[in-house]
Amino acid sequence: MSGGEIMRQPKRQSGFLLSLLLTLLFNLEWTIPAWIFLALHFWKGISILWFICSMLLWIAFVMLKLFVFGSLTRAGNYKDPPKENKNPYSSGGYKKGGSNNEEN
Repeated sequence: MSGGEIMRQPKRQSGFLLSLLLTLLFNLEWTIPAWIFLALHFWKGISILWFICSMLLWIAFVMLKLFVFGSLTRAGNYKDPPKENKNPYSSGGYKKGGSNNEEN
C-alpha cells in the first residue's frame, strides 16, 4: 500500500462486541449468584429459570453500563464552536488600523 492511500477506518460499532466480551470476562465474579442458583437447581430442584434470569440480568447490566459509558465518552468529546476573541492585547483582538482606539 502506498503512502497516499487512506486506510479503511473501522466502524464505530465494531468495537462494541469486543468491549462487551472483555467486560463480561472482567466481571465474572458477578455471576456467583447465578452459579449458586444452578447448584441449588441440581441439589434442591429449584427452577432453572432462576439461573437463566440471573445470567441474563448480569449481561443486561453489563450492556447498560457499556452504553452509559459510551454515551458519556461521546458527550465528553463534544467540541465547542469557536468564540470571538475579546482580548484587546492579542493580535486577533485589535481592530483594523493597528490600535484599539476609536479614532482610527
